[in-house]
Amino acid sequence: MEKRMFAGASTPLGFVNFFEFIMPLEKAQKRYLLKGSSGSGKSTFIKKVAKEFEVMGEYIEKFHCSNDVKSLDALAIPSRGLCIIDATAPHAKDPEIPIAIDKIIDFAEFIDESKIAKYKDELRTLLNAKKAATETATEYFKALGSIYKAENSVYETPEKKQDLKKEAKELVSQLNLNLNELGIDRKLFLNALTPDGFVSFSDRYFSDCEVYNVPQKNIDLFLAELRSEANFCGINTESFYSPFAPNKLQHLYLPEAKIVFTSKEQNKSELFEKILNTTVTSMKESRLHHLKIEEIYKNTIDFKKLNAMTEKIIQEILQ
Repeated sequence: MEKRMFAGASTPLGFVNFFEFIMPLEKAQKRYLLKGSSGSGKSTFIKKVAKEFEVMGEYIEKFHCSNDVKSLDALAIPSRGLCIIDATAPHAKDPEIPIAIDKIIDFAEFIDESKIAKYKDELRTLLNAKKAATETATEYFKALGSIYKAENSVYETPEKKQDLKKEAKELVSQLNLNLNELGIDRKLFLNALTPDGFVSFSDRYFSDCEVYNVPQKNIDLFLAELRSEANFCGINTESFYSPFAPNKLQHLYLPEAKIVFTSKEQNKSELFEKILNTTVTSMKESRLHHLKIEEIYKNTIDFKKLNAMTEKIIQEILQ
C-alpha cells in the first residue's frame, strides 16, 4: 500500500517547505539525505528503493516533486523509521544526527568533471533563464493568491470562533479514542499547482477513510479548532494546506480513526482561472530550462559507479 503527497509546493508566499514532517527526528531510525545537481539520478534512486518495498508489500509514502510530478522528492517507510530525501534547494536539509541517523549521499561524485566543465557557460545561461521564469511565475502566483483570498475570505468573529470551538470539542469527544499524551500534527500538501496544471492526490489518499464534508466558508476556522482539540486529547493529526493559501487548512486527517474532514472546492471565477493558466505557462517555461540543465548533467554521469552505489545502499537498507 502507498500514499502519495507533496512535502513542498509553489505558493503565493514562494516555495513552502514541509520536508521536516516527512520523517521527524523523534521517529527517525535512518534518514538518507541526497545531495547533487538536477539530473544526477536522485529521483531515479528513490524510485528504485521504493520499488523494493513495493515488492515486499510494505506501506510506503511517496512525496512527489511539485515542479515535475513524475519525479520523487522523498520516500518514507514509517514502520522502519526510514526515509530518503532529496536534500537540495529549494528544500535543502542538513544532518541533525550525522551517521547515527542521518547519512549524506553525494551524487556529485558520479559527475565527470572533465565533461561538465565545457558546459559551464551554457549552464550559467540556462540557470539565469530559469530564475527569470521562476520569478515571473512567483509574481503571477501572488496575484492568484490575492484572488483566492478575496473569493474565500471569512470574517472571524469571537462568537463564531467560540461556536466552532464548542462544535470541535463535542465532535472529538464522540470519537472515543482513548489516548493520553498530546497528539502530534503533521503538515503537508495533497494538492499543488505544477507546470502540468493543478494536481491532487486527495481522492486517492482518503479512499479508505470516512469523509466528513465541512461548509467551504467555515472550513479553515473549523479545522484549526478541531486540530487543536484533537491534539490536546492525544489524537494525532495530518494537516493538508492549500497551495493557493498555504496558511489555510484544506483537509484534516485523523489517521488512527481513518477520518478526514474536508470540503469540496468551489468553482473558481473566470479571473482566477485566467491567472492560474498564465501562472502554469510561466512554470512550464521555468521547467523547460530545468530539463535542459538536467539533460546536460545526465550526459556527464558515470552510471556504472552510480548503479553500483545504488545496489550497495539498497542492500544496506534492506538488512
